[in-house]
Parts: sequence; structure tokens; C-alpha cells
Amino acid sequence: MKLNMKSCIQYVLTSSIFYLAIVSSVYASEPFHNIHGFYGERAAGLGGAFTAIADDPSGAYYNPAGLGFTYNDRISISASNFKDTKRKYINIDTPGQTYNQTHQGFDPNFIGLLKNFDRWKFAFSIVNTYNYAYNRADQVNFPLVSPTINTTRNFTKERYSQLLVGPSVAYLLTDKLSFGATLYYLNDTKDVSRTQFQQFSDLSYVMRTFVDNRRTSGLMPVIGVQYQPIDKVSLGASFRHIHVMGGNRLYNEFYLDSTRRPGSTAVDFIEGTGVASSAIEAGVLTQRPALNTRIPETSELRVGVAYFPTSRFLASFDIIRTSGFRAKQNQNEVSSLGSRVTYTITDTEVRELTRVATTNFATGMEYYLADTFSVLAGFYTNEPNTKPISWTESALDLYLQSQFGNQIQASSGDTTVRYRLPRSGTDPRNEYSRNRGISLGFSWVTSKSSVSVTYIREVGAGNSRIDANSLSQRFEYEANSIYIMVSSKN
Repeated sequence: MKLNMKSCIQYVLTSSIFYLAIVSSVYASEPFHNIHGFYGERAAGLGGAFTAIADDPSGAYYNPAGLGFTYNDRISISASNFKDTKRKYINIDTPGQTYNQTHQGFDPNFIGLLKNFDRWKFAFSIVNTYNYAYNRADQVNFPLVSPTINTTRNFTKERYSQLLVGPSVAYLLTDKLSFGATLYYLNDTKDVSRTQFQQFSDLSYVMRTFVDNRRTSGLMPVIGVQYQPIDKVSLGASFRHIHVMGGNRLYNEFYLDSTRRPGSTAVDFIEGTGVASSAIEAGVLTQRPALNTRIPETSELRVGVAYFPTSRFLASFDIIRTSGFRAKQNQNEVSSLGSRVTYTITDTEVRELTRVATTNFATGMEYYLADTFSVLAGFYTNEPNTKPISWTESALDLYLQSQFGNQIQASSGDTTVRYRLPRSGTDPRNEYSRNRGISLGFSWVTSKSSVSVTYIREVGAGNSRIDANSLSQRFEYEANSIYIMVSSKN
């Protein structure tokens, strides 16, 4: 069961360098915020402050009750959505060392159809909530922080996406009051494959390859109400909740160390599904908990007000409250090597599902410079749904890890019982950034069609900890997006 000292040193170095080089691209794609983008022609230009308006097909997403105040059949399509995102991790391991992670995407993000039947309105929409794809090949030769390493290579393919598809209905109860509902089918996917290779100064090497695929399905109902107490004021509110119906996941990994002797302990294997998971590492057989196949089942309440002082100008304001989420399951492990058995007790919290509640604000305005041309502008907040990350907490975590290994154990004969403390350094929710965004849009409108172009810029700063063996580092976020929307009316 014991490894030689050289193998242990190589394992620690490998884990540290590999984690530093690639973990940011793994977790940077995970949703650390609840606002992923904007959907629809006017909503983007207003910075998402659309709950009290919602009078085009995108109202199916923001507030289906707003569809009750539409009077034309419409088709709305996002011709393109270009997004350029940059994440910067500053002072990793040593002062001045910065790691940048970038993403560029070009995707349609909304398609909506709307049909009027007097007071009844029916719609159908497809929302591409987010779609991140990465193809990376990284190589580092003779890193200064680890003189025993000759080269490190990483080959990565990742894709994270979420799609909503479903019908909507709205009923105009009176000329001032409307109710509506949308029922979305939700499909959330994660596909990751990676190969990591590292060669040391004595020409020995280690290699790790894994594939992690997850599919989660569910329903997301949205209910809404909209009321216009006077001609110049509109009030709106909507509520949604994610219900997970099922999912599956498959994880396969193998790890090869050239310093090990040929035989059954030469290669490590790990395989897991949503039913069970197991591993053979250095000859030790471990029964692990089943893999998580879910996504957070959060709720969101949107409340908005819109003001129309003239026929050419409007202003809107939204409050968006998203709930937190926490899930627990048995995550204990049982390991065996010959007659020796180890029971490892771990924390029950599934940390990749943990979310912190957020409250965000959005405000926007629209002004018609001419009868067929308008300019839109907005401002919004995008608070993190993660816990704050502090330097003090990371320092304490490293101290406990170095002194006690973050675990307590007791042995009797061939049986060992171990309690493993949860480390803040290995928390996958390892990014905290308070973001702010602005929007600027232009729209050309005729009696039969409209075209809009919107630019959105979002920036933020905070802390992160992408290397479990280092202190927390400063983090900066920057994203620039361009939305092009086309609509037709009948």
C-alpha cells in the first residue's frame, strides 16, 4: 500500500501543476452567477429590466403575463449572439504570475413565436440560456516554480450548455390586468474530456486521462402577472422554479506513473455513474459514492415597474431575487487492500450544487429619436451565487492541511476509521466576483418588422482559489457581447 518517496513527490507536484494549469477552465464554465445573458429584442437593450413590459415573444421567459398586452402575431429570432469573456487570476503561487482564461462564442440564443386570439395569447419559445465550448492545448516547459519538471502538457475539450423549450399562454382578464404562464422543458449538459502529461527531469512521467459527461433534464414553470393601474405605469411580477426530473452521468479516468513497477498497481482506474462509483489506485480498491447527476433547483422572483411619461420614452426597473440551494447525500468511502479496510467519513454536502441567494437590480430606458428608430440603454448588477473567498480562510486551510492532513483517524487491527474534514481549497465553487454591466442598443421598427443591435459589457472583481495548494488570489472578470435580433409582425 505504500508508495516510494519519489512517487509521492511526483504525485504532489503533478496534482498541483495540473490543477493550476487547467482547473480554471473547468470551473470557469460553471455558473458562478445567476444572470447568464439576455433574451429577446428589447430586453437586452434595457439591461434585462423587462418584467413590467414583456410585450414581445421574449416575454415568455421574463413574464408571460406581458404577452396579454400584445396585439400582433410575431416571430422573433436571435440572428446571432457573440460573446467574448476573459477571466484573470492574479498572483497565482508567486507575485506577478497571472493566468488568463478566455472564451468566445457565436450562437443563436432565442427563438419565439406569438399568436393572438382576442384576449388569449399563445407563444412558443426556445431559449439557449448558455453555451460554452472550449478546445485548448497548453504546454509549459521548465516551470520556475517546479525545477524538477521538464514539461507539462494539457489537451482539453469542454462543453457546457442549457436549453429551454416550451409553450406559453396569457389571458387578458381586463384591459389593465393579465395573467400568464410558461412551461419550459430544461436540458442541461456537461461534456469534458482531458489528457494531461507531465515529464520530470529524470525523464520519468505521469499521464492522466478522463472523460466526464452529464445530462440533466427537468421542468421550469414560469407564472406571471402584469397590471397597468394608469396609462403611464405598468407593474409586473413573475416566479419560476427548476424541478429536476432525472439525469445520468458517466466518468472514466486512468492514471499512469512510469516509476511504478509493472503489474496490477501500475495503472489507476476510476469509473463512476449516477448509481455507483469505484476506484483502483495503487492497488487499493475504493467504493465511492454515486456521482451527482442534478443541477441546483433554485427559484427566482422578478418584480418590475415601467413608466411611460411620453409616447417616445419609457423607463423600467427590476428586482431579481434568486434563492440559494443546498443538497446532501451520503459521500462516505470504503477502501480495502488485502485484509486491511478503511472507512472514510466525509461531509454530506454536495458542494458542486451549493448556491448562495442573490438579489440583483436592473434598470433601463428607451427613447425614440424618430418614429422608426430608438435607442436603448441599461444598467444591471450580477452578484455571485458563491460564498466570499478570503485570504485568511485559505491560509488556515493550508495550515490544517500541512499539520493534520485535514483528517482524523483511529485504527484497530486491520480496520481504520477516518474522518475527512471538508477543505475550502477543494471547493468547486471557488470564484467570487461582484459584477456590473451596461447595455446600449439601437432598434429599427416598421409596421411589419424590426431589427435591433445591442452591445453589453460586464465587468467585475473579487477573489478566487483555483489552486488548492496556494493562497487565494485576486480575480477579475470582463465580458463583451453583441446581440442581433430580428422580428416580424402580422
